[in-house]
Amino acid sequence: MKKQNLFLAMITLALLAMGTSNADASIWRVNKNSNYNGSPLWGDNLGGSASFPVFKEINQAVGWQDVEDGDTLHIEGATGTYSDAVINIRLVIIGPGYFLNDNPKTSNLGLTANINRIDFNAGSSGSVIIGMNNIYGNSSADRININTSNITVKRCRMERGVNIITGLSSIIIDQCFFDDTYPTFPVLNLPSSAGYVPPVDFVFNNNICERPLIWYGYSTSYPIVQCRNNTFNPPGATNALVLQFATSDFNNNILMSPNGTVDISTSPGNIAYNIAPQASQFGSADNNLVVPAITTLFVAGPSNDGYYQIAAGTQANNSGSDGTDRGAFGGVLISSRYTLSGLGAIPVVYKATTNGVVTPSGLPVSIKARSIK
Repeated sequence: MKKQNLFLAMITLALLAMGTSNADASIWRVNKNSNYNGSPLWGDNLGGSASFPVFKEINQAVGWQDVEDGDTLHIEGATGTYSDAVINIRLVIIGPGYFLNDNPKTSNLGLTANINRIDFNAGSSGSVIIGMNNIYGNSSADRININTSNITVKRCRMERGVNIITGLSSIIIDQCFFDDTYPTFPVLNLPSSAGYVPPVDFVFNNNICERPLIWYGYSTSYPIVQCRNNTFNPPGATNALVLQFATSDFNNNILMSPNGTVDISTSPGNIAYNIAPQASQFGSADNNLVVPAITTLFVAGPSNDGYYQIAAGTQANNSGSDGTDRGAFGGVLISSRYTLSGLGAIPVVYKATTNGVVTPSGLPVSIKARSIK
């Protein structure tokens, strides 16, 4: 087993090096199953060393003296749940994604990086988090908590959601999957203070939401500067609010809930190229479409997120404002579209095999990998 772990670690590091363009930044590994303790163990069971440890927890990496602004942490899939993390430097955090056993060619091991809570605090401005599986434990703070400006949450799965403190700017939530494990939890945590100042330049694009997007408090609809190419499939009783916020750009979205009520504060013409099952939701002007049989738009595949891909020849296929699909899988830039399983834009090893027999020329290895947009 140790030989296999070391073998897989070497493959991972080689592929990460291939997928890294910033020569000045370092890549650090974090694996819940590491034996790291800071001395004398450095994650050597997974190929770590005193110079390049394989950390057991994210906070160990964040506090390491050689981890600097601009570095990348690769949080590897592992059994168990990672401890809550506090980020206070600028990092790129990349997990292995989610639904790894649902979609093809996603992972050799099929293990996600589960975590209850991540806090982006002062000093972490400019950070990006990708491919993490944010699960609910037993705390109301079990979510991604954004406590500083200029944070991007991308391609993550969330059982709770995102909390954004007052007075921030440049917050991006992009290509995430908000599932309905806990349907009463909002996608965005609603503020509890009447003096709350919503973020400036808040973007919410290409997400799949199986819960309502309500961004409203104290008789005010909070603004989302851009809300494009999302697929909303919230449960909802008749006349229940499923979308409520203010925006100047609501385009190419799909709402699947036939009973849900929409309350979007905007100027005429800013709600365009969307699809809903009821005329009362988006109407039929400005290239909005009413499709009562809304589920016929999708391929309805076996995977949780693959289900939402647009079927060829339907009203949502290549009919958006940019000529691409409406919903989460649309957008001119391929890299901006929702990505199955939340895989990061790095090479992904989905199969690695060896017969385990060392020959004079080395250990024969067969690797299958692919690049992600």
